[in-house]
Amino acid sequence: MPEPSPVVIYLDSNVLFSASMHPENTFLRLWRLSCVTPVTSAYALGEVHHNIKQSAHHERFDALAAKTRLVSDANTAFVPNHIQLAEKDKPILAAAIAASVDYLITGDKNHFSHLYSRTVAGVSILPPSTFLAAFNCRLQP
Repeated sequence: MPEPSPVVIYLDSNVLFSASMHPENTFLRLWRLSCVTPVTSAYALGEVHHNIKQSAHHERFDALAAKTRLVSDANTAFVPNHIQLAEKDKPILAAAIAASVDYLITGDKNHFSHLYSRTVAGVSILPPSTFLAAFNCRLQP
């Protein structure tokens, strides 16, 4: 059977936070998908570090961060002018665009839901559950 084509996904801070919150979180499957490379930026990592309060959560987060490729933060000018997004979220989309990822995975319904299932500057934006459902066939044991 041929290897599936590689996919690069940018993980928003809320996905990283949620995935590291509990050892059995469903989002942990994002790191077990064949030919899927999770990436994030220092900006997103900083948001997570700022919000974690428990040491066990910090340990789980650090372990996930070690399995996640770091991409550069990017100037928010990468975000097209017609895209309406909160200022605090523009660095997330900008980094995803600048890194040329295939998908931005975000659970931020308040700020990104109007972009769900849309492609912005080559990056498809999906909530984690939709991405996992679409790529479930790549799940490794």
